[in-house]
Amino acid sequence: MSAKIDLLHLTLCGPGDVEAEIKIAQEVVTEWNTHHGDALGLFVQHRYWKTDAYPDASERGQGVINRQLIDDTNILVGLFWSRFGSPTGLASSGTEEEIRRGISLKKHVAIYFSDQDPLPPDTTTSQLAQLNLFREEMRNSGLTWSFRTRAEFRSLFAGHLAKTIHELRGKSSTKAPTKRARKTISQTISGGVGHVQIGGDVATLNHYASPPIQKFVLPRRDGSISPKQEKQIHDWIEALAEATTKKSRSAAFQEWWSRFKKKFDVAKCEALPEEDFEAVGNWYRQQMAILTRGLKHKAPDQWRTARITGIKAAMREMGRTNEDYYPELAARLRIKPFKSLKDLTRANLERVYSRVQADKK
Repeated sequence: MSAKIDLLHLTLCGPGDVEAEIKIAQEVVTEWNTHHGDALGLFVQHRYWKTDAYPDASERGQGVINRQLIDDTNILVGLFWSRFGSPTGLASSGTEEEIRRGISLKKHVAIYFSDQDPLPPDTTTSQLAQLNLFREEMRNSGLTWSFRTRAEFRSLFAGHLAKTIHELRGKSSTKAPTKRARKTISQTISGGVGHVQIGGDVATLNHYASPPIQKFVLPRRDGSISPKQEKQIHDWIEALAEATTKKSRSAAFQEWWSRFKKKFDVAKCEALPEEDFEAVGNWYRQQMAILTRGLKHKAPDQWRTARITGIKAAMREMGRTNEDYYPELAARLRIKPFKSLKDLTRANLERVYSRVQADKK
């Protein structure tokens, strides 16, 4: 009798500048199948629109890709570097539409952002601005990952893939109780470090190739900033990096983290005393004002991105949402109602930025 073979579909998506990363991901999937597929009776089929979609003129191109590759996938992997992509009619890029569709269908969606240097010579500020806004949104709504080299991506993706398959395999192996009563064993076994501990009624024992990972969380020092305040500082540093010109994104991040640690004499962000948090906010606003002063005319796209990033950071700090704050801002400033900051003129964006910063104080 032949053994049962399970199949998981993994779909890769990304703009044209991540072809090398797509190939790496395909190689990682193939390697996983070679080493584990036969033993587990489970294989992962990688798919990519350039190699696995087929002609169909019954609807728009992205709709065809969605139907053929996205709707029945188990895992969706999105990759970005310097480009965001081209509009589809429903989204600003095909990759964005695929990711949002995957999220809405409750697929396992893994998003990776490359911080490799240098950027390709055809990189445009408009594409980077769209990408940065999307990156900020995804980072705030879920867990995304970044990498600086393709070798690092290969290693990260191999580890993440194994954990994802383990998670999905565990979900698919969960069966509803049968009508036939099963004999249960009530037992308690305990011991010191290195011993297995079992308690309660044991009907099924799952054995895994490696022991479960124990996580140890060290308490924060008394008087240090809270996790929420730490995240706010991360947002401020990100905003400063995005507004920095003549430097790569990763270099700008490193520089601003170094300045922050030197300014406030801390080795790590979480070690900052809570009493210094307000001073960090004042420092951030001062540095942002200096950075954006010359961008308005020299680099308007980057200026706009910096202003929008600053507004979003302030809104998160105040706990305000687009739905409740944008109408209020439009009414107070007596400007046309807006649903997106990208719709504002340069003058109105500056007015909204000033108003938001004043509200936050």
